[in-house]
Amino acid sequence: MKQFEEGRRIAALVVHHCGDKYFPLFDRFDREVEQRLTAAARLEAALSRLPAPPAGLHPQ
Repeated sequence: MKQFEEGRRIAALVVHHCGDKYFPLFDRFDREVEQRLTAAARLEAALSRLPAPPAGLHPQ
């Protein structure tokens, strides 16, 4: 995830310094980061609703 965030930052710098013709590059990284953040949040929300496993039982 950290690599995608860094890619998004670099892509934003490219657009800032080299022009809007590179915006599709930034847009792709931005969408990917947002998609992964949303997916991670959805998984976390689902996992937080699960009951704790019985003592001595470890989820795989």
